Amino acid sequence: MTVSTLALAQTLTGQLSSQETSIAQLQQQLATGKSLNQPSDNPAAVTQVLALSGQASQLTSWQTNADTASSWLGTANQTANSALESMQSAQSLLLQSLNQGAQDPTTYEALGDQLQGVISNLLSLSNTQYEGRPIFAGTSASPQAYDTSGNYLGNGDVPTVVIGPGSGAGQTVGLSVPGTTIFGVGAANVFATLTAAVTALSSGAPTSASLSAALTALNANISTAQQASAVLGDSSQEVASASSSLTTQIASVQSDQADLEDVNIATVTTQLDSEMTNYQAALWAASQAIPETLVKFVAP
Repeated sequence: MTVSTLALAQTLTGQLSSQETSIAQLQQQLATGKSLNQPSDNPAAVTQVLALSGQASQLTSWQTNADTASSWLGTANQTANSALESMQSAQSLLLQSLNQGAQDPTTYEALGDQLQGVISNLLSLSNTQYEGRPIFAGTSASPQAYDTSGNYLGNGDVPTVVIGPGSGAGQTVGLSVPGTTIFGVGAANVFATLTAAVTALSSGAPTSASLSAALTALNANISTAQQASAVLGDSSQEVASASSSLTTQIASVQSDQADLEDVNIATVTTQLDSEMTNYQAALWAASQAIPETLVKFVAP
């Protein structure tokens, strides 16, 4: 073989090898559906994909927290509304008891029994749990928010989660509110208020002053619970807004990532057909140019 023939053979071999590499890459893309199967495929694009993957992971983590917050707050809102309804029922009973002209000892005692039922219901609501944790006990490890006498067992802190970017740790939201913000504090809480009313009614001859005092105290309890309910409602709206934004952002990042990674099957199929045709043509050209040595270049 002459020097010129050897040079031609080497050039043709290099071209065939390059085409074989291209064909193998296109075949892998069709098999995996991905245009980036190894860093060398497109280093710049791989770097972008890794950055987008990290961004998607962070957004998904916030979305998970937002879902948790939504569930907690949904339970807390429903419970707070039920507590308000019970307090308003007690309010109606106290108003009825103040109509002393139509009452007798038996009626007073019956009203007292109904109020006792309201207390039991409120105690049950105050210890509502989400996934085994009392939602109104703050960050306390106590298994209950209130004991059977209506004493608060939790603390004044609020469990929180991060649901988005922001200063410091990020955008945080409270999962609930301390029980005291719904049911009242200490001797002024709704349990103490209604227990005093039950005691007065159970005597069969409550004074108007005692019942009026109980009603005034209960009105204050209702106002406190309404404020707490408003806080829970605001938190729920914040979470819903953040969750909607996160859903949009996640979809956008995933779309950008797919644009970099995913192949267009029709386009790659056409490219592969073209490469195969060119490769066959190159083989034929090589066989014509250096027929006596072709076997050395195409043999396995």
